[in-house]
Amino acid sequence: MDTMKTQNRSHPIHKIPLYWRPWAALLGCAVMTSLFPACATTRTQFQKGYERGSSDTVKRQYWILQEMQKCSAAKKPRPRLSVYRMTVTPDPNATVKSVPYEIAIPITE
Repeated sequence: MDTMKTQNRSHPIHKIPLYWRPWAALLGCAVMTSLFPACATTRTQFQKGYERGSSDTVKRQYWILQEMQKCSAAKKPRPRLSVYRMTVTPDPNATVKSVPYEIAIPITE
């Protein structure tokens, strides 16, 4: 005895017998859930590759900077800093009285 109720509809789900429809829905859900982990795995692999590439870029920039600093240091010597201290005495003829003070003058050679 066939329990299939057929009506004049064009959708494919109506061509499946009623007793098979829950199994078809279950099979469809199983297929969909099996596809989602594959997408998640691909995403994590892509993310790992992206992180490796950005890490490599940072390392390259670091070594380029190190090489530039090494070349510039080898070409010219570092400047020498000298600090000269001078004592400034107040003007005895000034109307405003002040105390002597010291200033420091930096000179780079």
